Amino acid sequence: MIQKLTTLAASAVFLASTVAAQEVLAIKAGTVNLGTGQTPMENAVILIKDGRIEQIGTKIEVPWNARVIDASGKYVMPAWVQAHSFGGLDISNEAIQVTPFLSVMDSIDPVNSYFEGCRRAGIGIIHVMPGNACAIGGRGVVVRPFGKTPEQMAIIQEAGMKMSLEPSSGGRSKHVADLRRALDDAKAHMEDLARQKKEFEQDKANSATTEANFVIEDKIDPLKAPLVDVVVNKKTTAYLYIPRASDVPVAIDLYRDYQFKTVFVLGPECYKAAKLLKSAQDKWQIPMIIDSRLEVTERDPITGKETEVCTAKAYYDAGLIFALSATGESYSRRMHYVRNPSASSARSTRAQALPWWQVATCVRWGIPEEVAIAAFTTIPASILGMSDRIGTLEKGMDADLQILAAEPLEPESQVEKLIVQGEVIYDRSTDPRVKELSGIKTSAPEKNGK
Repeated sequence: MIQKLTTLAASAVFLASTVAAQEVLAIKAGTVNLGTGQTPMENAVILIKDGRIEQIGTKIEVPWNARVIDASGKYVMPAWVQAHSFGGLDISNEAIQVTPFLSVMDSIDPVNSYFEGCRRAGIGIIHVMPGNACAIGGRGVVVRPFGKTPEQMAIIQEAGMKMSLEPSSGGRSKHVADLRRALDDAKAHMEDLARQKKEFEQDKANSATTEANFVIEDKIDPLKAPLVDVVVNKKTTAYLYIPRASDVPVAIDLYRDYQFKTVFVLGPECYKAAKLLKSAQDKWQIPMIIDSRLEVTERDPITGKETEVCTAKAYYDAGLIFALSATGESYSRRMHYVRNPSASSARSTRAQALPWWQVATCVRWGIPEEVAIAAFTTIPASILGMSDRIGTLEKGMDADLQILAAEPLEPESQVEKLIVQGEVIYDRSTDPRVKELSGIKTSAPEKNGK
């Protein structure tokens, strides 16, 4: 496990929970996977109060006033944690190369079907970020996939800063130059303010000014302040998208030159540089999130022979520690491929959209199940700086969990309920989409705890 995973704790603004004081909730579970590496508990009770786990064990007396969810015979485990996604936005990027002053809070669409799909898939926490089309795209927000407004959904409102090495137009060299210019400009801005402060102190000593103080923080250009927090103050983590293996040395040079907190978001071809990424992770403890396309096809340039490669397995074999991610496809887009399985990329799109499919793909290629599950729970929780709140089921942790019909990866396993901060935000028994696919027509709204 990485000992010094990059966190957002220093810069994050933790909002007051949107969940009001709740009744006591007791879950009687058949099997509980704590997510801590311990042997799963059998016939355990999870006691939840005010959104947090108060007790968990096999010999817990259920209070008389508790609301009980009978999950006997069911499998309970932590909700999935999505450390990087641009799903749920009305627009993923502005048409400007450098926009560090923007926040996806202004673009999150609470009724976007992406969030509906997240609830259905058992995803409890999502770091929603700008897309990959800008050199510097702006700030992300950590949300739960439920709420009427972005403010109600938000858990961390000022999260990571999105950067990308993927040029939207022009050459790659110009794109990288634009990125470096913005970083250098932020540094120069603070150096200029430091110079002004020094001059002020000299003027004050010479009685050449009547001003009381020169506070640098009050003088920072608000349009540059978010980037200053990345490159100078080291308060905000940069999420750097690396589209190709040939871009990995560029990303490493950026980190070496600026030394800001960084998470590498790896594109589908980066597995070819797995050894170089492993070396960087060992040296600087850089957390990494891999692309949702876990299977790619290589063609031999001489023989033309095609070979399928699992990118996650390549990283695992290299010893890399990584988080998995699911695609940001909306529900309607995913359903297009379900109803039209012959459509281009239908198979890969379905695989990318579902955490269970991602985990199962890893296991099918030989990655241990516990490693694959950790890549969607504890590792992304650590990347977000929230490992003391989410990712495992322990006393004092947020009550973020999913109740499954059967053990993970079994054919009949499906999310029956998703509970986030002690609130049931998805119930399969009242899911109108499930009824639709089952041939039962209904116009009733989805019930998910409200």
